[in-house]
Amino acid sequence: MILDGLNEAQRKAVLTTEGPVMIVAGPGTGKTLTITRRIAYLIRQGVNPGKILAVTFTNRAAREMRERAESLLGKEAMGVFIGTFHLLGLRIIQDVLPGEFIILNRDDQAEILKPLLKGSGIKVHRAAEIISRMKNLLEEPDQKMKEIYTEYQSLLTAKSALDFDDLILRPIEILADQTYRSGFTHIMVDEYQDINAAQYRLLSLLTQTTCNLCVIGDSDQAIYAFRGADITNFLNFENDYRDAEKIILKDNYRATSTILRASDQLIKNNLKRIEKNLNPTREGGVPVTVVSVPDEKAEGSFIIREIEERIGGTSHYQLIHKTENSDGGSHCFADFAVIFRTNAQSKALEESFHASGIPCQIAGRLCRFPGNKLEKALIERKEILERGLPFDEFLNEVINESGLASEFGESDLTLLQAIASHYKDVAPSEALSGFINELILLTPSEIYDSGADMVTLMTLHMAKGLEFRVVFIAGVDEGLIPCSMKRDDVDIEEERRLFYVGMTRAKDELFLLHARSRFLYGQRLNPSPSPFLKDIPGELVKNLTIPDRPKEKKERQIRLF
Repeated sequence: MILDGLNEAQRKAVLTTEGPVMIVAGPGTGKTLTITRRIAYLIRQGVNPGKILAVTFTNRAAREMRERAESLLGKEAMGVFIGTFHLLGLRIIQDVLPGEFIILNRDDQAEILKPLLKGSGIKVHRAAEIISRMKNLLEEPDQKMKEIYTEYQSLLTAKSALDFDDLILRPIEILADQTYRSGFTHIMVDEYQDINAAQYRLLSLLTQTTCNLCVIGDSDQAIYAFRGADITNFLNFENDYRDAEKIILKDNYRATSTILRASDQLIKNNLKRIEKNLNPTREGGVPVTVVSVPDEKAEGSFIIREIEERIGGTSHYQLIHKTENSDGGSHCFADFAVIFRTNAQSKALEESFHASGIPCQIAGRLCRFPGNKLEKALIERKEILERGLPFDEFLNEVINESGLASEFGESDLTLLQAIASHYKDVAPSEALSGFINELILLTPSEIYDSGADMVTLMTLHMAKGLEFRVVFIAGVDEGLIPCSMKRDDVDIEEERRLFYVGMTRAKDELFLLHARSRFLYGQRLNPSPSPFLKDIPGELVKNLTIPDRPKEKKERQIRLF
């Protein structure tokens, strides 16, 4: 059962459980499937679930991995630690530090920093950024910032508080003194190409007593250099572990061969990468459509028309009619994604969707998320949970009784319910602490309801790890892709990887839109198409030009004399 349906490379990745292993997994190659089957195989071979660690970068990815593991193994999978680096760090800290402590969010951190920065000329967000880089072993500050850092840390200690970056730094300190042992014998790290210096150090300490380290990643999808990720950690894995086994997952199950070939030809222009030739399992497919539009309004209008064409109409009558008759369009709204490089592009696109009536969600848009209030309300009412109420029902009761329902958006509530559903069969005390830990570590990028029948609008960074039948990448303009506006230094290879990530989200159809005129950052621009478009072979492309709108003729005023 564990090996059923796996291809040869996936089987090898599952069965190679001892020693260092490097799995190169391109987009759509069944990475999550392979990791969860590997976890299941380890347990079936007699490895204690509590000694298996699977680290991911997002809570969303961790939940998906946990769901799949539980569907294979049932309650046995609950003993496996599957979570983010920060959740792992939190567990290590909780194992060692006595007493209660709080974790600060960015707003709490700002309130502590403000009085410390008076007269320094340093802005709060800049100070927070420098402190974060210090704690992630990325930056050595000047003397003034060192003094501010020392005062800041003293205040955190006085308040029994940790900030987000302490969840990596403090475990490094704990593990370095060699009195604490994690007990993990088999460690798996997803998205290894995105780890930073501190995370690399943490893993080095965790693997002091085991050589059973399996890293999974793709050098072509390394897109987080701006927050300290270092692609060389992945590229140099075989130097760090000279007897490492390298396994390449080559079979792509997501995209048509046309989309796969187009993205492959693009990324081959990068030098810092591990070569892999992906094999499409879906032959054929329509060409990649490159669209030139007059401006950002026409860009939105074109996207709306294409969605309406595939849905079969979006008027109130048509939607009801489609629901009542199963012969309606073959697409649903959730099949579509509109992806863009910068948040500044979202306003014009969102206006187009609101005007059309097509339901959409902006991934990562998070209003004032009252997580601290919810945490307090849950703890105050924990006796309700202890009476035997399933955790998801307990959450709903607390939200309604506490009056917090009005403070959450609909998508927020859906997300909270999805997280709570994983704790309904867990012991009450463990369920409450586990849920609160996830709540504390929730980031704006997690605010995405994959079950909602809506078109998703998101940045290229947020699109990573997702897939859609039809993808529109808006703003494929020079200055946006690659993004050189308001920036002096541009890493062309990273920008190409980011565009590659966007392209490889598409399963059936891919549209790349360029505007000949665009209003952005308070000015009207006339950009050229992105130079990356030249990397895509012409035979894979269908070019389409939407003509300029005719200018309205002003009526000549009749002269009185």
